[in-house]
Amino acid sequence: MKVGLTFFPTRPEYLIPTAKRADEIGYDSIWVPEHMVFPTHVTSQYPYAQRGAPLPDTPLHDPLIALACVAAVTTKVKLGTGIYILPLRHPIAIARQVTSLDTFSNGRFLFGIGVGWLKEETEAAGSVFEERGPRSDEIIQALHTLWKDDRPSFQGKYYQFPEVGFQPKPVNKAVPILVGGESKPALRRAARLGDGWFGMGHTPTSVKQRVQELKRLMAEYGRANVPFDITVQIEGEPTVDNLKRYEEAGAHRVTLAARTLAKGKDVASAVAGVEEFANRVLSKL
Repeated sequence: MKVGLTFFPTRPEYLIPTAKRADEIGYDSIWVPEHMVFPTHVTSQYPYAQRGAPLPDTPLHDPLIALACVAAVTTKVKLGTGIYILPLRHPIAIARQVTSLDTFSNGRFLFGIGVGWLKEETEAAGSVFEERGPRSDEIIQALHTLWKDDRPSFQGKYYQFPEVGFQPKPVNKAVPILVGGESKPALRRAARLGDGWFGMGHTPTSVKQRVQELKRLMAEYGRANVPFDITVQIEGEPTVDNLKRYEEAGAHRVTLAARTLAKGKDVASAVAGVEEFANRVLSKL
């Protein structure tokens, strides 16, 4: 079982030293979520808990820039977005940023993506909330075209570009795309277009159900034998036994909120919490 750490809010003074230590002592990955903005007037319901949107004053950083800073002080740990809101940007801009991070990290990037749940944010960024699903499908296809073709071009309903040069390509020829989301369309998108799935707030029982559904859908799309990564942000106490139950349910990786491991509010306490968990749990997995 691989274990990663999620940082939100993303505070540089905590992220950099904690991620550096996590890399040294054997954590699998560092994850940074994203929001571009938090509008001040929100009616959208957060889909993963019975609470509203984060406060508009929540500090935000671009996840790819934050992870590039982590890449500069680490050598082994993978770097992931959990998740990046795909339809807020043009696919060429996304491909350039993602490829740059992948190159500078020597192929360590995992691209966790989603369509977004916050309608007001989507509209503030100039996109159409009701089109976010099909737009995301096109973006994923355009990314693969840009990453793989010598002279890529793309003609879709929402995005078009003529034949262009796009270099360099990703280190491993493509960047793994982990599709986030719990809805039926999100699961279908993961099974049809993704290299994996990123789930939020799961128990071992719910992971098993999602894995079974994803396997069924992948068989439906003729992808039953394609390697597929299951990453989940967990609920419950991350004990050795509990993490093994996630593994038995079909998860390849779990992520923990780094702040829940901290022993206090200062940087030293955050690093100490990551070290203590590694000694108490990671060493026994």
